[in-house]
Amino acid sequence: MSKTINSQLIGQSIKTLRLKNHLTQSDLADSIGYSIRTIRRIETDGTTSIETINTFAVYFDVSALDILSGCFLFAIL
Repeated sequence: MSKTINSQLIGQSIKTLRLKNHLTQSDLADSIGYSIRTIRRIETDGTTSIETINTFAVYFDVSALDILSGCFLFAIL
């Protein structure tokens, strides 16, 4: 297992979870209290804090580790 975190996996995980739940970026931003610009940035480059990852994990009822590992990239939309 790699010891580095791939930020692109984080962004893709968030996007996949959002789409799986039939949410727009605006819907997600409103639901968790972030700006749409922040959601776009996270989905594009995956750069974010562990606190933000935890916010997504709680919102989507998944583990933060799953978001970090990109395990949702193979989810059926």
